[in-house]
Amino acid sequence: MDEELKAIARALVWWKPPEEVDLMYLVRRVMEMGTPKMVDCVRNRLGQQIFRDALAQAEAGNFSAASWNYWHVILGVRPTPPLPQRPAPPSPYVSTQIRRVAAGAVKSLADPGTGS
Repeated sequence: MDEELKAIARALVWWKPPEEVDLMYLVRRVMEMGTPKMVDCVRNRLGQQIFRDALAQAEAGNFSAASWNYWHVILGVRPTPPLPQRPAPPSPYVSTQIRRVAAGAVKSLADPGTGS
């Protein structure tokens, strides 16, 4: 990573030393949060294909919906696939709450005079 890319890494991944920043992660940060000058720097040093690779390897949380769509349009990758998602962990509390609400709704539909 040259000095200009290290400067970009310091600006966009400030919690890590530039030497520890994964290059593809940095490219995705540039695509999401970088200035046009940062985008041009990455393109000039690493080529246009790196942006396509960054999209293909994206993880949940790397892109906002707007950036995800923008970069697919700009790079001609159509149709835009769904944004990567993290699976929701199972939650017994939510399941119990859903069952209670559903049971109450069914009960009030069966007996509208209960006021529930």
